[in-house]
Amino acid sequence: MPTSCNKGPIQYDFDGVIYNSLTDIPVQGVDVSISQKIILNGTTGEGYTLAGSAVTDASGAWAITFDREKVTEFIIEIEKDNYFPIEKIESSANISTEDLNSYSDIIEPMSWVTFKIKNSFPNEDDHFKLVTQTFREDCQGCAENKTTDFYGAVDTVFTYATTAGEYVKFTYINVTIADSDLDSVYTTPFENIEYSITY
Repeated sequence: MPTSCNKGPIQYDFDGVIYNSLTDIPVQGVDVSISQKIILNGTTGEGYTLAGSAVTDASGAWAITFDREKVTEFIIEIEKDNYFPIEKIESSANISTEDLNSYSDIIEPMSWVTFKIKNSFPNEDDHFKLVTQTFREDCQGCAENKTTDFYGAVDTVFTYATTAGEYVKFTYINVTIADSDLDSVYTTPFENIEYSITY
């Protein structure tokens, strides 16, 4: 009798290990997901479709396997609370169905700096400047390294997320009395550092 050989669907195999950028220690409990941009009827879809997800184990390792489809690219997303997320876009031309596709990464722990600024004896013509200099930029909740002006009565609190394990520098200037100070704080991992300025 005739026989057939069914090898099953062709699959993609991904794996990797996630490390803490400060300690080089593997990080457990990191969410890793892979989504793909699928080609349907010869047309590439606008968004990504989730192909598979995993959570890193005690050794920081993860693995994801899913069936191959016609796609143009993949996006690998790495997320864990109190760490800055990572997104990597990879062309399908660089992904193999024959070999393991390994993507190990380093994630950066977060820290927060809260400024408390108060003008104790305000006048309408008071002018105060805060110049942030070495904060992380271009992320949700992060600062812009620029000059921020405050006028008149000021009693405000605001927080910036930034990379942990570094010193962030800033200058504050009381323009009204021509006085300025340069200072810095160490961004302890996973902590909120408060800095008060009263003038």
